Amino acid sequence: MKELLDIISCEFSKLKRLKFILISILGACLFPIPATILIAKDNLPFEQLFKLVVNFGYFLLLPIVLSIVASQLFFIERDNDVLKNLATVPVPKGKLALAKLAVLLFISLFYSVAGLGATIIGGFIVGIVEGVAVKLGMSIAFGIMFFVTVLPVVVLIVYFNRSYIFSIILSFVYAIFNFSISLNIINFEPNNPILSVLPAPVIMRWWMAFWGDPTGEYTVLRQPYLLSTPACVGILCLITIIAVLLICMIYKKQEN
Repeated sequence: MKELLDIISCEFSKLKRLKFILISILGACLFPIPATILIAKDNLPFEQLFKLVVNFGYFLLLPIVLSIVASQLFFIERDNDVLKNLATVPVPKGKLALAKLAVLLFISLFYSVAGLGATIIGGFIVGIVEGVAVKLGMSIAFGIMFFVTVLPVVVLIVYFNRSYIFSIILSFVYAIFNFSISLNIINFEPNNPILSVLPAPVIMRWWMAFWGDPTGEYTVLRQPYLLSTPACVGILCLITIIAVLLICMIYKKQEN
């Protein structure tokens, strides 16, 4: 365990070289600005602002950011030609992969909390800010959940081991594909397997249960798609276990 913590500490020290991470965090803080303008224009409550930021800032932007950061984390040794040094130290390659994933999880959590902070500031402009503690808890949960959403694409990034351009294209395609399905989830049959296999639609099915519906018109429409917390957590845990095992196995083989 101490060895893994030391490796994680080393991975965090590399973040200073990755300027994209700072830019992405800044983006998390800037995104609520146009969202606030839209909400203020229609005189909608803070709850709608939070929902808008989650649906676009988390479901669309966060997976793209995390995927690109993942490619930087997993390619940094290759690009700096230090792979041979790792073999002589030696650094356990499986633990190195786990350390990179731990850093990615931290970035996801930090992005989510930073986004919430900016959203709360926007909320004061819109009107009354309510339920901050609940939304903080949900933002932390989203940070963990959306870390899971990028694991399948991280498997592909590590497996193909190509250029950053390839990884960025792959990240955009994967994120937009998941986002499109999540946003149009009611256009699919409730028992469609894709809604229970792809992580983003799974999260959306859980998230929809928290949406307000004063008229009750959309509650009946959404009901067949809703997913309980235990079911959502169970599916995401299964995806995590499979993806992490694959990432570690592939990364170890490539390093050899």
